[in-house]
Amino acid sequence: MNDQTPPPASPQMAERLAVNRTGRLTARQRRLALLVGGAAALFLLCPLTLLIQLGAVLLVGDAPIPTVTGVVLAALGVLFLLIFVGLIGVNAWTFLPEAFMRQPVRYACGPLEVRVTPGHRPELPFSYLIGDYSFAPYVAPDDVPMRVGAPYIVYYAARSRLLLSLAALDAPDAAQWEPAFTHEE
Repeated sequence: MNDQTPPPASPQMAERLAVNRTGRLTARQRRLALLVGGAAALFLLCPLTLLIQLGAVLLVGDAPIPTVTGVVLAALGVLFLLIFVGLIGVNAWTFLPEAFMRQPVRYACGPLEVRVTPGHRPELPFSYLIGDYSFAPYVAPDDVPMRVGAPYIVYYAARSRLLLSLAALDAPDAAQWEPAFTHEE
């Protein structure tokens, strides 16, 4: 093996690749999607509870006479609820269906490119690009050497676009990580 040939996939990465190449999530990846989506759905119960309480107060007829201060506070409360539902609801909308999709995995193949982020952004100075999929450098797995220009295959979650597994296509074990499914739209 020369210096340019990457090592075969680590045992942990090989486990993920073996499942992801079939278009499915590993049990751990599915649990993560359920946990994130379920926690977001539970957090959505907070604004729902507030709206039910507000509706109950209005229906019972014990609502106080509206004042300018009360209207402003109510408008701010509604704005807060909308922002809260928007921020938390996106996670529930993204992750929960992904845990139950028939084929929640997508893939991209191609040479690894580095795209420098325009402007001064110390939190994300550059991102990796493989085909039409990009990911941050802090997301790259530690057990896969990232070599610019080398061919890779990356498996990622269809809705959330989280990186699931990654393999070098010029590694000795590359043939076994080719996808066993086609993209569905």
